[in-house]
Parts: sequence; structure tokens; C-alpha cells
Amino acid sequence: RMGGGQVNTTTGDFVFEVAEGYLIEDGKEGPMVRGATLTGNGPQALRQVAMVGNDLGFGTGTCGKEGQGVPVGDAQPTLAIRELIVGGQAGAQGSPRIRRL
Repeated sequence: RMGGGQVNTTTGDFVFEVAEGYLIEDGKEGPMVRGATLTGNGPQALRQVAMVGNDLGFGTGTCGKEGQGVPVGDAQPTLAIRELIVGGQAGAQGSPRIRRL
């Protein structure tokens, strides 16, 4: 599940926080991922889609800028993406961690 984020509509670059995510290990759902951020480029990420789930879900929210908001909606199934940059915090000291998945 995705949290808030931003997209540059000119370049397609994006950054989103992960509200709920799980590490996939050997094709199985592993531990929950906390404090992660996804960064990338929309068209490039779409070229990395390896699998599409059969669990189409719908969401609603608000897209805002400078204190103004507009209602938005989306629909997407679960996706398996071959490679995406994931950043976040790891370890007791909170050392930065960035992984290319």
C-alpha cells in the first residue's frame, strides 16, 4: 500500500512512501518493510513489470498543492517489479539504506 508522494509530470520521476509493504523472498511474502521510500521513473518502472496480480483494488485520496486539494482515484492490481530503488532506514543506529530491487 502506497502512502503520500510526488510525481514530476514532465519527466515522470516519482517518490512515494510505502505505507504497507512486504519483502518477497524466494517467491514468498516475507517480513513487513517499514520506513521505506520508492523512487524512480514511471515509464521505466512500467517496463520492469514482471507479473500482474488478479486482485484489482480501487483507492481514493486527495492530490494537493499549495493548500489546495482535488479528489483523485486510482485502480491497480498487485505488481511484481523486477527493479526499483528502495530507500529507508535500517539498523539500530538508523543508518541510511538504499537498495536497488
